[in-house]
Amino acid sequence: MVNEMDVFRSRVRHTFANQWNGLLGDFWYNEARKEVERLYNERDNMIIEEDGAVRWKSSGNYLPDDCMEKLEYAPYDLRSKISREATKIKREIQTQEFLEEYREQTKHHVYTEEELKEMRDAFGAGATVVDVFAGTIIHIL
Repeated sequence: MVNEMDVFRSRVRHTFANQWNGLLGDFWYNEARKEVERLYNERDNMIIEEDGAVRWKSSGNYLPDDCMEKLEYAPYDLRSKISREATKIKREIQTQEFLEEYREQTKHHVYTEEELKEMRDAFGAGATVVDVFAGTIIHIL
């Protein structure tokens, strides 16, 4: 016999909101609550800026969007202070700045024999390796 709830769950997208609302079953419902509680308990390790952007104290990195989504379900004392959109904007700027700095630092990089050997061991002789962040193409001999 077909369980109608299993059929329903198989058609529901696996999103955090659906986990939180119990649409994916008890396991995911409980996991969603644990994850929000875990992040909420990390709040002392976060810096909440005036505009609501949130970053980690340890690294200065803005929180990933999946963390910000989960914090939208946190208790009001935290939820009322944060902005998913402000965090997203600042994270994108931070990522762009990091990539520009990385490209500048690697612009004139000459691969050492050790680096080339590691690439050869990983990808094989004759392979082409691409550093997608810097746009560098390396032909492994």
